[in-house]
Amino acid sequence: MSNVKPFTKENVQEYPKVELHCHLDGSLSLAALRKMAAVTGTELPADDAALHDLTTAPLETDSLIDYLKRFQIVTDLMQTTEQLKIAGYDMVETAAKDGIIYLETRFAPQISTAKGLSLDDVIAALLDGLHAGSAHFGIPVNAIVCAMRDRPLDECITVFETAAKFKNQGVVGLDFAGDEYNHPALELAPAVEAGLATGLPFTLHAGEAGPVDNVAVSLTLGAKRIGHGVHMSGFPATIAQAKRAGATIEMCPTSNVQTKAVDGYANFPLAEFLSAGLKVTLNTDDRTVSDVTLTGEIMKMHEEFGLNWSLLERVTLNAIDGAFLPEVQKEQLRTKVRAAATVTA
Repeated sequence: MSNVKPFTKENVQEYPKVELHCHLDGSLSLAALRKMAAVTGTELPADDAALHDLTTAPLETDSLIDYLKRFQIVTDLMQTTEQLKIAGYDMVETAAKDGIIYLETRFAPQISTAKGLSLDDVIAALLDGLHAGSAHFGIPVNAIVCAMRDRPLDECITVFETAAKFKNQGVVGLDFAGDEYNHPALELAPAVEAGLATGLPFTLHAGEAGPVDNVAVSLTLGAKRIGHGVHMSGFPATIAQAKRAGATIEMCPTSNVQTKAVDGYANFPLAEFLSAGLKVTLNTDDRTVSDVTLTGEIMKMHEEFGLNWSLLERVTLNAIDGAFLPEVQKEQLRTKVRAAATVTA
């Protein structure tokens, strides 16, 4: 066993990782925000530390709503096609630095229409940025289009139908983001049904700020993946439902501690969900707002729960299985992970 690599930050960073739950507007680098601000002549704090404080939530955030306030400065900078292209490119560059071999980033195009862009304009510009990044860094990155839970359902349906126009250009799935507590999954049913009618699959935020019921309803509505899902903890019937559905669970540790979805890392249900046989994956949620990388989240789970190379391989393969990708592309990703396993096991 002398050839086993130690489970260090450097080695985990080099490991071929896959991320399925990463919000674009919560994950942009400070350098990208400065470039985006320059496009419209928007003033930002000159000091990086001050800008960091504006865009990053402390670990002791009051709630999901308080956490979401950190996004406003960013969404104000996502109102032109040039800004959106910068954002998309930056997303890929950040993933490359983190040792990621495939990423699905999600964004809500309607938040970028305040200055006159259409939904089509927004999605096209963002995809241009992602494609430019993928071409430069050699990492495939696709997009999941979100509607916002607090918006009228007819508007949400329009978002999903517009997203479907870009089905073969990098949009691979649909989601609902925003205030889960006040807008439970059952309210969203007509829009989810309309979204599924486009042929795009759904991942749904559920069991984060809202109760376990939202997970059960989301699965019943046809969601293939569950964003967060931590409130399934202690509810074996819903865990069994998720297993029967073959659902992928997109877990985001630090974000859940910040938003009070869980009370501290010690109560994060990673071990419970893995033991139950759920298809668990690890994700950052919001790299900038939560001030994390996927490498860092994996190291945190290593410290808290003893996550090792074998479990990292399992959650990575879970992510590949759950990715909204054709099987041939999944197999290419699995080959890279298996190659890494030969030097870590």
